[in-house]
Amino acid sequence: MTERKTEISKMVCELYSQYGIRSVTMDDVVSELGISKKTLYQYFKDKTELVRAAMDYDFEAKKNEYLNCHDKQINAVEELINFSIVQLKMVTSHSPTLLYDLSKYYPEISIEFQTKKREQMLKGLLTNLKRGKAEGLYRKDIDENLIAKLNLVRVEGMMNSKICFR
Repeated sequence: MTERKTEISKMVCELYSQYGIRSVTMDDVVSELGISKKTLYQYFKDKTELVRAAMDYDFEAKKNEYLNCHDKQINAVEELINFSIVQLKMVTSHSPTLLYDLSKYYPEISIEFQTKKREQMLKGLLTNLKRGKAEGLYRKDIDENLIAKLNLVRVEGMMNSKICFR
């Protein structure tokens, strides 16, 4: 993705998070970004492609937050705490309207986004659990797959809950 296309995707992702996908038109996008429709359509052929790019940007940004937890020279327990902080930040800042619009109007993109997000979270936690066992910080007999899946269910449950975390 070119730098300009990434910049547009980031700004559109912010618009979608604030107002929802359905209510943000291509006219709103060009007005907010201060560009012409012709310029926008040079980068994205239609709104579906723009939605995909915005969600790809969002996924990569969140993935990088998780990867930053691995980059620090800390033990597995401290890393797990950092994961939890990142997850809490995601839960409190997610946009229910964006996720609703995505699943209703762009179901293929929604499924792809959710699948990639789940895989990344599971991969990160499994790596942490194995590392913690190797460091002697976690019990040797824990089932890493079960613990990772329970964590995923916990995070998704909080995001889908009617309880307000803000």
